[in-house]
Amino acid sequence: MNWVAIFNRLFEIINTQGETYYGGTRFLDTIREVNYGVPNYQTYIDQRREQNKSTSRRDYYFDLFMEQTEPDRLQIANSILDTVGHLLPEKEAAIRQLLGHPQQVQGPQAAIPQDLWNADRLTEYLEGMDNAITEVNYEYTLTLAYTCLEGFYKSFIREKIPAQIALTELTPMSVHIRNYIKSQLDANGIAYPDQVLTLISTVTNAVCNARNNFSDSHSGNRAEKWLAVYLRDNVNSIVKMLLNFI
Repeated sequence: MNWVAIFNRLFEIINTQGETYYGGTRFLDTIREVNYGVPNYQTYIDQRREQNKSTSRRDYYFDLFMEQTEPDRLQIANSILDTVGHLLPEKEAAIRQLLGHPQQVQGPQAAIPQDLWNADRLTEYLEGMDNAITEVNYEYTLTLAYTCLEGFYKSFIREKIPAQIALTELTPMSVHIRNYIKSQLDANGIAYPDQVLTLISTVTNAVCNARNNFSDSHSGNRAEKWLAVYLRDNVNSIVKMLLNFI
C-alpha cells in the first residue's frame, strides 16, 4: 500500500476545522487504540523537543502513523474513517479505495452507513479499556469510554435519527436516542421501566464529567480503579442495549 498517499489524504480530513478536526490529543488517543506505549500529548511533544524533532502537527502525525506496523496503520486509518469519514464522503471513498476496500454503496442514496458500529467494535473498545485498567492507566480508560459512546451514538443517529446528524455533544445525542427508543417501545405497546431508559442519559453525563475531570486528554487529575471499572461496565451495558435497536 502507498502509506504516504494514505496519510496525506487522511491528513486533509483531520486537518479540516470542524467535527473532522483531530487535534494532537485526539490523534494520540487514536494511535493508543493500537499502541498503549504512546504517551500523552504534552509528554510526547516534550520528548520530540528534547530530540530536536519537529513539533508541527503534520510532521509528528506522520511520524506516529508510520512508526506503527502496517496492520496497526490500517486499524488507525479505519478508526478515523469510521468516526468522521461520513462527513467528507468523497474523500473517505478515495482513502478506502487506497486501503483496498472501497465502499459498496456510494453517492447520496447511501442511506445505511458503511461504518455502522457493531458488537465486534464494542469488543475492541472493551478490550482496550480492560488493557488500560490492567496497566493502571485509569485516565485513558475514561477517554476510551467516552470515545466508545461517541462512536456508537453517532452511528445510531446516522442510522435511526438522521434529522439530528448535526449533533456533536454526547449529552444531547443521548437524549435523542433515549427518546427514539421510548417512542419505538411505546408505538409497539412494549412495557418497560422508565428508569432503564433514563440510565442512557444518566450514564452519558457520568462519562462526560469523568472524562472532563480525570481523563489524560483533559486534565491532570488522577482517576481511581473503581471509577474506571464502573464506567467501563456501564458503557458496555448501554451499548449492548442500543445494539438491540439498530
